[in-house]
Amino acid sequence: MKTTEIEELLARYYQGTATEEEERALRRALAGSGDLPPHLMEEKAFFAQLDACAAADDLPEVPGELEGKLIRLIDGRARVVRLRWIGGIAAGLLVLFTVGSHFYRPTPQDTCATPAEAYAQAQRALTAFSVTLNKGVKGVAEARQATDKARQDVMEQLSRINNIKE
Repeated sequence: MKTTEIEELLARYYQGTATEEEERALRRALAGSGDLPPHLMEEKAFFAQLDACAAADDLPEVPGELEGKLIRLIDGRARVVRLRWIGGIAAGLLVLFTVGSHFYRPTPQDTCATPAEAYAQAQRALTAFSVTLNKGVKGVAEARQATDKARQDVMEQLSRINNIKE
């Protein structure tokens, strides 16, 4: 089997998309005595180890304290999930209470004595809203730039990995 075919099978194997027949072909190719490139020797050793474990069907004993630690760890995570769920309900009720109290509060009638005073207050409120909105738009633009930079870095790394494989 050619090196490129073995590399393609390895890629599918590690992605979890290889069929059983492809896995058997990969194991046969790596187990064979043919000349393999140096970068596939580690894969050959890995699959030899897997085959040895499967053939021996002799798994190591798990220490008793490890099982207890794992159970406590899993139970602790379940407790965190329950606390998050309860916290979410409490936060939802708080928001509901806040919105409800806002709508049932009596609103003042006329707080401004003249239309000019009302115009000035409206202008101050709109200016404050505009400043806040501009900060938010600037933050979104910065986040978009950071996301684009991260995406570019990931694509460069992927292309380097693809170049290494070839």
